Amino acid sequence: MADGTTWTKRAYSRRNVLAVGAAGAAAAALAACGSTDAPTSTPAAAATATKPAGPAATATAVPQSLGAAATTAPAATSAPAAGSAVAASAAPAAASGAPTAVPKPANLADKQVFRWADSIPPDGIDPGIITSPSVSAQLWEGLININQINNQFEAAMAESYSSNADATIWTFKMRPGMKWSDGTPLTAKDFEYSYKRVMDPATKSKYTSALYSIKNGKEVETGKVTPDQLGVKATDDSTFVVTLGEATPFFPLIAATWTCVPVPKHIIDKLGDKWTLGPNVVGNGPYVLKEWKQDQSMSFTRNPNYFGSQPVVTDVQLTLYEDVLAKGVSSYENNEIDQAQVASGDYDRVKSDAKLSKELKGFPGSSTYFLVLDCTNKPTDDVRVRQALSQGFDRDALIKVVLKNYYTNAPTMLPPDIPGYNEKAALTGGVEAAKKLMADAGFPNGAGFPADFTILYSTGAASTLKPVYEFLQAQWKQNLGINVQLQALDSKAFSANRADRVKGLKFNGAHGNWGSDYGDPSNWHNQLFASNAGYYGSHWKNDEFDAMVAKAKPLPDKDARTKMYQDAEALFVK
Repeated sequence: MADGTTWTKRAYSRRNVLAVGAAGAAAAALAACGSTDAPTSTPAAAATATKPAGPAATATAVPQSLGAAATTAPAATSAPAAGSAVAASAAPAAASGAPTAVPKPANLADKQVFRWADSIPPDGIDPGIITSPSVSAQLWEGLININQINNQFEAAMAESYSSNADATIWTFKMRPGMKWSDGTPLTAKDFEYSYKRVMDPATKSKYTSALYSIKNGKEVETGKVTPDQLGVKATDDSTFVVTLGEATPFFPLIAATWTCVPVPKHIIDKLGDKWTLGPNVVGNGPYVLKEWKQDQSMSFTRNPNYFGSQPVVTDVQLTLYEDVLAKGVSSYENNEIDQAQVASGDYDRVKSDAKLSKELKGFPGSSTYFLVLDCTNKPTDDVRVRQALSQGFDRDALIKVVLKNYYTNAPTMLPPDIPGYNEKAALTGGVEAAKKLMADAGFPNGAGFPADFTILYSTGAASTLKPVYEFLQAQWKQNLGINVQLQALDSKAFSANRADRVKGLKFNGAHGNWGSDYGDPSNWHNQLFASNAGYYGSHWKNDEFDAMVAKAKPLPDKDARTKMYQDAEALFVK
């Protein structure tokens, strides 16, 4: 998951590593899936671009390396297709078995190295705390996975799962003989501990909303009841039972996210917060963390106690950048890394380069980038101002000129692949409508608009964010007569600022982005924008919207559920 601190969510996952092909064959699909754009009106100002209009990545394999990996939004781009979330989550009672083994190509050296680059993780790598699993996906696995090749569930720590008739109780049967990377047995009790740890206020998890559907989830998070009252229980070493507060037919999608992976109680009890530092890390994924040079690099090697087939890639070397988009292509061209995401500013050059253009791959991403506005702080407490900012710029110029057709316009929040997407919900009227809205709100041609109105964004993606916000700044000055200030914060400070906003800190505007963690609208509206979640701290509350998404979430009727989320989208945007 996602917190506005990075431009896109990336997961170099177990499936990516296992699916490596023959030496010299590279397949990298980079998830530059959206653009920062002007606000939607009500809650979090309007979305801009959702998915790339064309290829968005480069990749090759250098001689000593093998293949390259797809970078995708956590579990979302690999989740069931739009319109099928409920049916897919009610899926087979048994997962499809162990991960498909990838035959090792002939004549390969025993050591195969993949060199990769990513953003500095501002929140660390503890999967129970972080909002994006880019690194943690290598080190931990949950009960089930989503196969990124065929979009089907497959067994991981659980060999099967089932639910009761109304999808309020889910039972997972563990594989026998599972181990942590240090050889300690891994059982259903580790999952009970880990789920309770996420919701325990003392953990300070940043993604507790993923587990709100579990019985007493919100009550535990807010300290009204103790973690022991969370609706999860290991009835024995091999059986893990999750009791939900409401029907959740898509719960396996949630169980496949990084928030639901197990963490080692025996290590955390011993080391406390230091348990995720370098060789201290104990996981159950395909790799173990061998070395971590803070803000510089990480290195991984294969986990000898991994339950599945050993990855073909034996070692992974990760370079960390504050702005991975700005550094990626040059590092790739210098043969320092084997895969790089192409920023929109480099897109034209890469396409016209005789060599790089042949190595360019891409795929659409399930993401949206937007401007979050404080809906209780003047002047954006007035919906007319929020609507004016959403319409007061040339969207075509943003997409075609600034972003070079690398992204698509997103006048609504949900990406097109998510059930509930509603293009008819978009505001209409453009710049002329925006001028009238500003005048009606008391700011004709910008007169009286606060001169210190400031938009915050992260330097972690400054190479893409800065030109977008500078374009919006100029457009709003030209079209609406207002002066907007821009302030860049480093990734850690920006993440801390979002946390403060959630707690009630007043602000003007801040960059926001989200990539689907699973293919369901609840991952957006219920987890991010309903007032009981308030993930971005926009301080927006709409009782009708809250009631609608709460009613839609457990509906078993796919069509009725989709229609209700479409109606909710219309409320959200306007």
